[in-house]
Amino acid sequence: MAGKVRIKRGDVWAERLKEHLTSSQVGVAEWMEEHTQIIKSNLGTLSGMLQLDGQLAYLKLYSFKPFKYKMSLGLRKPQPLRDFNLASDLAGKGIAVPRPLACLAVAEGMLLVTEGLSGGGTLDEVWRSQPAAPGADAMMRAAGETLAQLHAAGYTYGNCRWEHLFWNGQRVYLTMLDSTRKSPLGGIHQARDLAQFTANAEQFVIGSVLYEQFLETYLQGIAGNRREVVERMIRPLYRFRGQHLSRYGQRLV
Repeated sequence: MAGKVRIKRGDVWAERLKEHLTSSQVGVAEWMEEHTQIIKSNLGTLSGMLQLDGQLAYLKLYSFKPFKYKMSLGLRKPQPLRDFNLASDLAGKGIAVPRPLACLAVAEGMLLVTEGLSGGGTLDEVWRSQPAAPGADAMMRAAGETLAQLHAAGYTYGNCRWEHLFWNGQRVYLTMLDSTRKSPLGGIHQARDLAQFTANAEQFVIGSVLYEQFLETYLQGIAGNRREVVERMIRPLYRFRGQHLSRYGQRLV
C-alpha cells in the first residue's frame, strides 16, 4: 500500500494526488507504473506523465536511499523540496519553467509534481524530427531569451543540453533544475551553460545563421558584449568538443 502521504508543498493538486495515493492498494512506484506514462526509470528516480481530471502533470519519485544520501552531503533541503521552491522563485521572475504543483512525502521517499508540458518537444527531439524546419529561427531566439533571463536573474542552469530544454511553439522551458544554482552574471558557470548549448548546436549542425539568432537574442537579454561572452565560454566549449570530438560539425564560434 502507498502508506502515509504527507503534503510538503502545494494545495489543490497535492490534495487531489494524496487522495488517489492513499486509496491505492500498492506502493507509489507501482501506482505510477499503472497510472502514468513512464518516461524514465533509473536508480533512485522514477518519472512519468499523468493525466488527472483533464490536466497534465509530470511526476518524479525520488526513492528514499538517494534522498538520505543527498541530505548527508549537507544540502539544507531535500532535492524535491529545493526544486519546488526554486521553480516557484524562477516562475515568479517570469522565467520559463514548468509550474510546480505539489511535493509529497511518501513511504518510498518524496514525490515532486510539476506542470506537464505538451504541444512540442525538447530541442533535440524537434531538431531530429524536422531539422531547419520553418519556426527553427523562433525556437533559437526563444532559447536565447530564456537562458538570458535566467542568467540576468543571477542563476546558472547547470545542465544546458538540448534534451533539457523544451520548446512548446512559443517559449523554451527549463525542465531540469537539479543543478541550477545562484551564479553571478558573466561568471564561469554561466559561460559553461552557453558552451554546452553551443556544443549541442554544433553537434546538430544547425548552421551559423540559426546560431547567430540564438546568440544575438541572448546578448540583448544580458546587455552583453559578444567578444567578451565568447572569450569566457571558449575554454569550456573546447572541453565539450573534446569529449565527443567526432560528433561535432561546423564550429560556430
